[in-house]
Amino acid sequence: MNQSFHQLEDPILTIPEVARYLKISKSKIYNLVSKKEIPHLKIGRNVRIRQTDLQMWMEKQTKQLNFDILPKY
Repeated sequence: MNQSFHQLEDPILTIPEVARYLKISKSKIYNLVSKKEIPHLKIGRNVRIRQTDLQMWMEKQTKQLNFDILPKY
């Protein structure tokens, strides 16, 4: 195990970073957090989102969207 801790860690993003990445407002992210619709961590009063959790959540949202637009017979 010659890898440093920095190489192993999963980046943790702040709400402004997530908002910029998704190109939506910070208030929308806080709203998703308050409704527990997006995975997040609370460290005291601070909210953080792991990058891998965000990516998995985005994939789930995309799959759900694709499912929702399929024709219903």
